[in-house]
Amino acid sequence: MKLGSKILLLTDFSEVAAHAALYTKIIAAKTKGKVEIMHIVQPPVDWVKLSKDQEQYYPETRKEIANAKAKLSELVSSFEKSGIQAYSSLIYSFGPENIFFHVQNSKADLVLMGSRGAGVSRSFLLGSNAQKVLRNLTTPTLIVQKAPEALEIKKIAFLTTLEKDQEGAYAKLKDFAELMGATLDLIFINTPYNFFENEETDRKFDRFTSDKLKLNKVLINAHNMERGILFYTQQYQPDLLVLAKSDKPGLVQLFTPSLTENLVREHDFPILSIQIE
Repeated sequence: MKLGSKILLLTDFSEVAAHAALYTKIIAAKTKGKVEIMHIVQPPVDWVKLSKDQEQYYPETRKEIANAKAKLSELVSSFEKSGIQAYSSLIYSFGPENIFFHVQNSKADLVLMGSRGAGVSRSFLLGSNAQKVLRNLTTPTLIVQKAPEALEIKKIAFLTTLEKDQEGAYAKLKDFAELMGATLDLIFINTPYNFFENEETDRKFDRFTSDKLKLNKVLINAHNMERGILFYTQQYQPDLLVLAKSDKPGLVQLFTPSLTENLVREHDFPILSIQIE
């Protein structure tokens, strides 16, 4: 399945969720992907097990659910008016572990969500409990904080260690960039902790070549990974920044879930996180 064939949009109907919806429309229009729009309600009790008579004891929850259904219907309609196939899911989650289950159960190949980033709460769209759950999500996840500058994605940046274990993530991203009609910047950040001389970086770059895709190879020297990322984004202004995260120990563990979270908390560029298989 190609990246963007089945897209899951997580929404809480906030402003940042609306930004994520815009990105979803941009991507789905290019990939011809199907979109599931999911809203998760966290009621004070296990709502699924309540009878209709018992629901009357929770009027605020009933009102919240009714409002969510109406907003989901509006969102689905807006996607369909854009020529995008979409449907909604309203999930009653009694505990954070169920959020992870429902996201995985959607069988999406791409998840989109908004983040409040450097705001007051400094937490992901669904709150701190869900942040801990989604940290372990293996599905590629795009996190956005603001509306796109333009209604297209023309430049994608892939920050990579250039190691063999990232070839799978690169292959997915290459196909995705071709569908989007975007150029792809392949970025390697040389740090004192993980330094390579020119001959070695040239050899590593040669592993990631493409005959069809316009690929730009960029080498940046920086004291640490985050400084290198900030320098690149300021100088090259990509529409989408991609990190292939790894949970493996050792020197190749450069793009970890914690680095992605730090970038999301402190900066506002859109970040796509892809798990190394």
